[in-house]
Amino acid sequence: MGKITAIEVQKKNKNRFNVYIDDSFAFAVHEDVIVSHNLTVGKELPADYIEKVVLAEEQSKAKNYALRLLGYRARSEHEIRSRLHQKGFERDIIEETVRFLKKYNYIDDYAFAKTLVNDELNLKHSGEALIKQKLLQKGISKEIIQSVLSEILDEEESLAACKTLAGKKLNTSYRNDAPKDKMRKLVAFLQRRGYPYSMIKKAVRELLDDDFDL
Repeated sequence: MGKITAIEVQKKNKNRFNVYIDDSFAFAVHEDVIVSHNLTVGKELPADYIEKVVLAEEQSKAKNYALRLLGYRARSEHEIRSRLHQKGFERDIIEETVRFLKKYNYIDDYAFAKTLVNDELNLKHSGEALIKQKLLQKGISKEIIQSVLSEILDEEESLAACKTLAGKKLNTSYRNDAPKDKMRKLVAFLQRRGYPYSMIKKAVRELLDDDFDL
């Protein structure tokens, strides 16, 4: 048992407070923990209650850290879990943080995947294979990937994007190359961008002479 003898706001962070028990520094907490646990000067704190306060502070740190990450850009559940683990938070803290984020729709893998797919298609003109690879790297489940791609991908739009990407490359990087080299490099480039060979073949033949043997 100990008595809170002082609660002082930190100089460098006005949202955090140093708590003193029996005139000695005991712990530092976010203002949310001060309020939720009704910490006031003169309050007697049993040892087990102090442990609960410290645990609540650790949970508050994890939630605020995750929210800061999401403030920079949207992230998948896997990314959030990985960053929290790297930061040293315990498993139970991470699980509770993820539950909190899901409850208030701060993370949603399906919505995240849809945004990534649309960006890859419309801004980067990526092919299906490359998009799948990027989604897997973000920790998106195969079920969500399949569902999102089925919803969004359209073969005609993909072919148009493939041709757009190929046309840009022809007019910049490969415009001074010999015809055969131009074709070879273009096919290799489009394959790296995730397009299937059958689509590349169709797109390139529409952009180059039909004489080329693909």
